[in-house]
Amino acid sequence: MATTGIWKIKSRLDNVIKYISNEEKTMSDGSYMELHNLKEYMDTNVQSEATCYVSAINCNLDTAYKDMVFTKMEYDKVDGILGFHAFQSFQEGEVTPDLAHKIGVMLAEEVWGDRFEVIVATHNNTNHIHNHFVINSVSFKDGKKYSDDRTSYARLRHISDCLCEEYGLSVVKTNNTEKNKINYENYYIKSIEKSNYHIIAKEDLDRAIAMSYSYNDFLSLMNKMGYEVINRYNKLSIRREPYKKNIRIERSFGENYSINSIITRIEKEQATRVPFIESYNPNIKTKVFKKSQKQKSKGLYGLYKYYCYILKVYPRHYPNKFISPTLRVEENKMNEISEQTRLLVRNEIKTYEQLLLYRTNLINDIEELDSERHNLWIKIKRISNEDEKINIRSEIEKITNSLEEKRLEVKLCDGISERSGVVEKNIAEFEKEKKLEVNKEWEQVNQQK
Repeated sequence: MATTGIWKIKSRLDNVIKYISNEEKTMSDGSYMELHNLKEYMDTNVQSEATCYVSAINCNLDTAYKDMVFTKMEYDKVDGILGFHAFQSFQEGEVTPDLAHKIGVMLAEEVWGDRFEVIVATHNNTNHIHNHFVINSVSFKDGKKYSDDRTSYARLRHISDCLCEEYGLSVVKTNNTEKNKINYENYYIKSIEKSNYHIIAKEDLDRAIAMSYSYNDFLSLMNKMGYEVINRYNKLSIRREPYKKNIRIERSFGENYSINSIITRIEKEQATRVPFIESYNPNIKTKVFKKSQKQKSKGLYGLYKYYCYILKVYPRHYPNKFISPTLRVEENKMNEISEQTRLLVRNEIKTYEQLLLYRTNLINDIEELDSERHNLWIKIKRISNEDEKINIRSEIEKITNSLEEKRLEVKLCDGISERSGVVEKNIAEFEKEKKLEVNKEWEQVNQQK
């Protein structure tokens, strides 16, 4: 079991780096503990012979502070929050310092390693072996600052729990008391729904499962699509370049993605096998063949090819079928826009008020259908006749299908509502720019006169 926490560093970033890197860790004056509010998370009973493991990510260990300052100066962001100090504390007697440090480095690489400089230090000077992390507030990759909000903290907690689970350690159970009303798991789930990396990964998982003949074949297809599949303690994780983050598929996407569920789905689900599954690999290098002088086909075969050309059986251009993940995301967006457009045309919705009215009617229908299905489930438990049960189950299935359709339409309505605001803003900016251009043209005409 590992608890986590993170807080802002508003002054003396170098002191924090020195503190977590201190090999002695005797803490004689206790000044840093008081300054950075560490008493809440660390046991004050200091061991006489403390050991400290330190690693650097995206920077040099000896010049970590200078590297972080250089990044800030490069993007002219030397003020405000200087960095973040995080911790990961393990249950007493559950890990060795080596394993704790290994997990800490993996956690830092997945949470911050793709964009930020990080120092990882493992301390065993207390009863609970724990990791400290110092994260630069400014990204060396794009100069953007790290956003410490509930969603980012939910990711930190989630990945820490996943790593503990993968290495056979206990996991903190969610406390649903009145005092702790924040459900960080919901924040993590919402972040997944918006993450292109997770969306594409889930699509590729479903594709590979449906096309596989066996579990080993599933692993082979995932590898061909560019994914590294990791199995730790019977839990699967996948990763695809250029991302450094592992996706724990069962914790991220649900029980349908456990190893046993995947094997069961392979036996039940069937889909047409894609001839060249490697086309879904974003890192695949396609060979370019130069056009060569070929002899024209003659005789009956040549005549057949000529007629095929006249009848336009052959396409004039051969489009590239290797679609990158970025284009696949854009393709999904275009499909969503198409569905939204069909909804508006099909229901003759022309104003925003009509859209809201249509959505309200959908919500009312969903509530009625949901109530009707609930009553049918109660009814099916009270009867013993199997024929009646079959008829009721058939009605429940119809209601369920209708509910799925209506909920999808509600989602489309929400997308239209959100998109309409962006469109109106873009149109207003376009009209403003057009007006400025017209004014400039008139000024030029007046000057010429």
